[in-house]
Amino acid sequence: MFLAAAFLLAGCQDRPLEPIIVDANAVTAEVNYSDLAAVLTDVVDKNGLIDPDLLEKRAGKLDAQLGLLAVTGPKTTPALFPTDGDKLAYWYNARAAWSLKLLLAAKCPKQLARRELQDRRFLLDGRRMTLAEIDAILGADADWRTVVSAPGVCLDRARLPTAPFEAQGVRARIAERFSEFLDDPKRFVIDVENRQVLVPPVLWQFRGRLIRDYETTYGAVGATLTTALLPHLSGSPLRRLQDAVGYPVVEAPSTGATAVKE
Repeated sequence: MFLAAAFLLAGCQDRPLEPIIVDANAVTAEVNYSDLAAVLTDVVDKNGLIDPDLLEKRAGKLDAQLGLLAVTGPKTTPALFPTDGDKLAYWYNARAAWSLKLLLAAKCPKQLARRELQDRRFLLDGRRMTLAEIDAILGADADWRTVVSAPGVCLDRARLPTAPFEAQGVRARIAERFSEFLDDPKRFVIDVENRQVLVPPVLWQFRGRLIRDYETTYGAVGATLTTALLPHLSGSPLRRLQDAVGYPVVEAPSTGATAVKE
């Protein structure tokens, strides 16, 4: 019986996920994030926590924004995204909007399997995409903080904003969001009791690059990820990491915990 259940579970995990469909018929391409603004303002608090009841009530606004994003984007309508900032703001806003939609489609659970969130397909920029593919685009940026600071609905990702991203100043916001991410004890955990630093996977993937860059710049040998992060921080997050220098650094487990309010 146990083996049969195990095979059944494996079959469910391997089964292709149904794509999420939004209505993009008769939608005219334009850069307009007003519907996303209405959703974020009502649904997300200053800590990036999500009110599931309000999210359900704002589902129509969210779908309207997703329909517009489906026919608009850097690949489909490149003339509307002439600058680096235009493109970055688009991908950040698209990730925020689709993260909320995927959470809503799963009925806003306290935990959400990575596959349900990262690998489920939807129409974006005129093609079928996933959050994982958005992350790949952001991860190819010259600044490694770009993907680390991208908004998400899980506690191992940077928080959702309370307003859409704008092209002007988006690079500065990325730097600010990175500092906020490392200063958030629920998202970047320093386990004082067990004396270890738990690094979210989205940042952990850059550990080799960060350590090499630090050692090359400062002529150091045997640097840790904690030490390598210090030059990129100031203020409160810098003090958090300074207090943890010497703690073992490990990759945080992917629990799928969401930022849904109690």
